[in-house]
Amino acid sequence: MISQKEREYLRELAKKQLEYANTPVNKARKELWYAHNDLLAKNPIATIEEWTFFKEVARPLQCESPEARHLEDTLVKHIIGREDIDDDRVTPDHLNVGLHTWFMPYNLQARADNKGNDLAYIFDAHINDLEDDFHKLGKSTWGVNAESTQAHIDLWQDTVGDILPVHKTFGAYAVPTQWLVHLMHMETMLYSIMDYPELMHKAMHMIATDFVEYMRELEAGGHIVPTNGSQGVAQGTYGYNSTLVNNDLSGVWGYMDSQETVGISKDMFKEFFFPYYKQIGDLFGLLNYGCCEAVHEIWESCISTMDNLRKVSISPWCDEEFMGDVLRKVPVVYHRKPSPNFLGVDKVFDESGFREHITKTIKAARGCHLEFSIRDVYSLQGEKGRAKQAYRIIKDLIERHYY
Repeated sequence: MISQKEREYLRELAKKQLEYANTPVNKARKELWYAHNDLLAKNPIATIEEWTFFKEVARPLQCESPEARHLEDTLVKHIIGREDIDDDRVTPDHLNVGLHTWFMPYNLQARADNKGNDLAYIFDAHINDLEDDFHKLGKSTWGVNAESTQAHIDLWQDTVGDILPVHKTFGAYAVPTQWLVHLMHMETMLYSIMDYPELMHKAMHMIATDFVEYMRELEAGGHIVPTNGSQGVAQGTYGYNSTLVNNDLSGVWGYMDSQETVGISKDMFKEFFFPYYKQIGDLFGLLNYGCCEAVHEIWESCISTMDNLRKVSISPWCDEEFMGDVLRKVPVVYHRKPSPNFLGVDKVFDESGFREHITKTIKAARGCHLEFSIRDVYSLQGEKGRAKQAYRIIKDLIERHYY
């Protein structure tokens, strides 16, 4: 599946990744991540997610076969992280292959059409009226393909494993309201809260119970590995820590968000959704919560009650000062997601505006365990060096205003 020519090229990329992984700077960054995620030091971290603007910083992939291109893409992104961004990400001295598994909520396949657009999707709803269509919501289905997972590992191991060993990883990503909206549209979900409150509770109970059963089945099958290294934990962060060591769900760093419920009150969220989110979230050893939703509205009544919470997303729509005040007092990372507009929308990089934006965050989060994850930048507007410049500005401002 991978030609000799592709193999030779991939091995050269692997050697370059290993070279970066073995540098003193990289080893220091790895130590920084462990201290940061273990809450043992208050040294802010900053990363910039590159996959959304990958084509602007990388030359076209050279390999032809799908298997080789997948491996090439993985290697090149690790190298780009050093050469074109040089942020606080760790260049791993190994490669990760995630467990091949799947979960289909309510046994209904979401039907999406992007109309030729890379970013926007239209979902063809299965549920148009919750009462009339409730019978369509069946028991969720799921599965794991251990054979294809091992075949994936074996292929990469055979190609570059003597340079970069290949590890199996596991991630837990749970977004119940997103799953629901993909099947019934947001308007239907929001109206159903008022029109059919008992059915909304029943639907949420079904999905939470099914997901818990799915996770427990993976656990019983011996498929879980600890999330304590270079695994991604969604929202641009990584799993380095010293506490998640078990090969069960207590060794997993889970992720959840509920962007779809920003239009309802905190009381409605607490009544109709949070009990089921907590049912799922309680499974994991550690939890990362939130994406673009403004979590300050539901912090006190909901999110703060999750005992295993380790990071919470502070989005551009969040009250930064409020969250700084509360996170200063608890063992939770202030995981800031700055506005991507400075890097991705402005034709000319507004450095003074970006500095003001980041300084506001640093001052609001002073004394917290602070992490920046710049995401959703879909273009650098032709300025390849803009990402590296942004990272250096953040680190400069941390030195000026955080300590």
